[in-house]
Amino acid sequence: MTEEYLEFSILSDRKYTRNSLWMQMVDKDDGTWKIGVADDLVQELGDILRVNMAVLPSDALADNAVSETEFDFGDVPDAFSEGDVLFSVRAAEDHETFLSPCAGKVVEVNNELEAQPESITNDTYSEGWVLLIKPHDFDEDQLLDADEYIEYLSGD
Repeated sequence: MTEEYLEFSILSDRKYTRNSLWMQMVDKDDGTWKIGVADDLVQELGDILRVNMAVLPSDALADNAVSETEFDFGDVPDAFSEGDVLFSVRAAEDHETFLSPCAGKVVEVNNELEAQPESITNDTYSEGWVLLIKPHDFDEDQLLDADEYIEYLSGD
């Protein structure tokens, strides 16, 4: 029996959540952060075929409708709460829904992903960013640095 290993990158200039989002401070004075999908999950999912933008209350997950619903990029409201559904990605045989690690507002959406979702697969840490957000009352200490995230992934 052979074991399969995924090769992926974890960048030291990012912070990470336990649900495989990367976050990068863009403007410390303004408090804005870019959010994207961490490369370990991108490699596990395979080619990303679609990005669904949606900021939905966390109780929408109970309806199991999130994974089956298509959302237009224009449907993203300005504000969201911690635990709300921010977006989802669909690969050939799987999908993943991402919950917000904080409350805040959406400053910008990477509209390029509507036509080119493969940007997440090809360059998740640059062209594949998903949202620019401005958190409210956000404790950055809840995020993991690169070493902590690697340790978290290894299960130690």
